[in-house]
Amino acid sequence: MSDTKILGRGPRSCDYRCCEVYCPHKRTAAEITAAKWAIGDNNRWTRWKIVDCPLLPAGEVWCDMTCLSQLESPTADTLQP
Repeated sequence: MSDTKILGRGPRSCDYRCCEVYCPHKRTAAEITAAKWAIGDNNRWTRWKIVDCPLLPAGEVWCDMTCLSQLESPTADTLQP
């Protein structure tokens, strides 16, 4: 029987963030999950996309994702109504 090789962790292909943001359209806070994906080998990434939001009814896909700007801002930990 051959020896099993343990491979090191490969390069990261996606990044997730779960955080509370303020939705300016619904005028309430929401706990969202956002993701971005790696593009190619040049350390380039897609923009953040919302993959789960409790404010969207099942099957609804329209959202301009205005709240995503709160992920990159230095005050992302605090809600900005």
